[in-house]
Amino acid sequence: MNYSVEHARVKEAIEKAQCSGASPLELVKCIEAQLKAAGYAPTATQLLDANVDPAEKPEYARFIRIEAQRAGDRNTHVFTFAVLKPGGVYKALWLQSAVIEK
Repeated sequence: MNYSVEHARVKEAIEKAQCSGASPLELVKCIEAQLKAAGYAPTATQLLDANVDPAEKPEYARFIRIEAQRAGDRNTHVFTFAVLKPGGVYKALWLQSAVIEK
């Protein structure tokens, strides 16, 4: 499977959705919904601080890392986003995606 093409489609869907929210947790829900619509099942989500350590509180999150599975694919897909807060509203910026092959 050509993961770069598939992940580009996921990126496009998430960018079109323009996920935003009053908290990072609302942002995560929107991103996870877009991943599910694209055929991925999120399995683990982490809110990370500026040092890329687990955030002590959701409002300290600067990055979101979501691991997901796709039906019929035993590999783990990892999607990473920066958390921005322009004008007091949290928004996601796609940073990268990767595949952990099993």
